[in-house]
Amino acid sequence: MSQTDGQGGTAAGWYDDPAGSGGLRWWDGSRWSDHVQPAQQHDAHAHQAAQQPAQSQQPQAPGQYAYPTAPAYGAHPGAEPRRVDPGTPVYGPFIWILTLLPALSLLLLPLSFTGFEDMMRYELQSGSGGYTMGMTGGLSGAALLAQSVATLFGWLIYGAGVVLAFFDRKWLLARGFDRPFHWAFAFIPAPVYPIGRSIVVRRRSGRGIAPMWVSIALLALSLIIGIAVTVWIVSVTVGMMNSLDYGSFSS
Repeated sequence: MSQTDGQGGTAAGWYDDPAGSGGLRWWDGSRWSDHVQPAQQHDAHAHQAAQQPAQSQQPQAPGQYAYPTAPAYGAHPGAEPRRVDPGTPVYGPFIWILTLLPALSLLLLPLSFTGFEDMMRYELQSGSGGYTMGMTGGLSGAALLAQSVATLFGWLIYGAGVVLAFFDRKWLLARGFDRPFHWAFAFIPAPVYPIGRSIVVRRRSGRGIAPMWVSIALLALSLIIGIAVTVWIVSVTVGMMNSLDYGSFSS
């Protein structure tokens, strides 16, 4: 190797193959490449190599193209998320507590309607001369306390759902789940996170759909209870109006 790059090193170019193939092998200025060609083409390539900088690209054999090294699987944002290993846990304590929180809300529902009949009676007995329910609306101290507790627990349950979703996502990341469902969806007051989480986990592992079905079942139960409560409110209101001669709804 008689050519130099001006810095004491050997310039990039075609040189006798040190592997003993009898041909020429490309030296890129720092290491030998895998490109080999017959020795009779040396003159043409040597002239071209002398004009190339030390960091030039490796030459292309006829009919071939040089491509950059392919990125690792999942290394760019558009890559398909990787699947987890078989047997990876998909259910943790956080997702189950989060999924069952609506059931606790349903259990607190009677507290929200404590003293409802007293409140309606007070309103109807106040007459139609204006809205004169006052500060307590005819509710007793116990009824006010019960409704306050129900409201407070409602907000605590909502906040707990957001916190549990945050830790559940960290739990999934720690077990190798790529881009799990984002915990911020728990701010939506509906079973969005358990459902979205179940779908994403199933795509990554082939399992983990149970929280979605439990959430859907609780949602259906909530709708049924909501309809029943609405019917009860209307029934109590109409019956009380009839008993107080506020306006007859009977035939």
